[in-house]
Amino acid sequence: MSKKVTVVGAGGTGICTAADLTLSGHHVTLCDVAGRSDDRIEMVRARGGVNLTGKGQNGFAVIESITTDFAQAIPGAEIIIICALSTRHAEIAQAVVPHLEDGQTVLFSAGNMGSIIFRQEMVKAGCTKDVVTGELEGNMFPCRLYDNAEGFIGMPFKPRTAAAFPAKDNDRLVAALCQLWETHAATNVFETSLNASNIVVHLGGSLLNTSLVEQTENFCFYNQGLTPSVLKVIEATAAERDAINGKLGYPVRSSVGFMKQLADKEGFPQFDSFRGLEGPLSMSDRYIFEDAQSGSTFLNAVGQAVGVDTPLARAFVAIASAINGADYASTGITMERLGMAGLDAEGINKFLYEGPSAN
Repeated sequence: MSKKVTVVGAGGTGICTAADLTLSGHHVTLCDVAGRSDDRIEMVRARGGVNLTGKGQNGFAVIESITTDFAQAIPGAEIIIICALSTRHAEIAQAVVPHLEDGQTVLFSAGNMGSIIFRQEMVKAGCTKDVVTGELEGNMFPCRLYDNAEGFIGMPFKPRTAAAFPAKDNDRLVAALCQLWETHAATNVFETSLNASNIVVHLGGSLLNTSLVEQTENFCFYNQGLTPSVLKVIEATAAERDAINGKLGYPVRSSVGFMKQLADKEGFPQFDSFRGLEGPLSMSDRYIFEDAQSGSTFLNAVGQAVGVDTPLARAFVAIASAINGADYASTGITMERLGMAGLDAEGINKFLYEGPSAN
């Protein structure tokens, strides 16, 4: 059965997601804040749609509605999918919340604590609508948007893992998302964020490839950056993350094995399309500034809360901050920002299940 879906965020992921859902037969609106993605929106309008190729659905998708008017895009949508950098989550929540209706589902792809930030903005706005908010583990799919509205998906679709905030709404979230794709529930949004591959791959791997990023045109991390030493650091970073998962009682879904397969080009040629995805293209790329704030800063913050030392995560944040003249430890996702300061592992899980009223 076709659903009414609004995709918020007209970057590569948002546009490819809107195109994919359109090809699946859903009624899709693509929306973004005016001034944020105007060039990409106009590119899609000029082409009349998106030509989607790669390892996912292939075809020309004529997206039903494209707008910067949230009063038009949000009411009537059954599922709202927010595809944007984590640094934009509060801004987008402020645009969406005034137009919410009872019964809607709001999903962040990738999650990065977006559902908690969204709920905070609902409280600030005095919004009491009965909506479900949740997050995917990682992104919808690896993809890129090129000139002339050419979208490319680098890996075949696989069933998604998601969690609601609060997690007591997990069943409602999964029921809604299964109308779009096969979806399974995680314990909560910390489990999904901690098990997303980017949190252990992007920042450390990019920093170790700084010289190559800055000297190579169209650098492809998954093709050029996964050397044996980089893989060792990724594995060590994953060990920090895995120790935190253990303290919180979450299962580990490690991407280290997949990174090793990507590094073995002769043994696993089926991943060549994924290896060809460009990025990071500079040291001010999202692989650095976003993953420093929503990845390594978050990892270090949760580690401190549950008694796990994360020296690599701290080092990555410090080095990335030095490179970009920033203070990512201050601007990133901390327990204080999430309203969870002072909570131990038990308190964290209770908060994530019940919501702020739990404490």
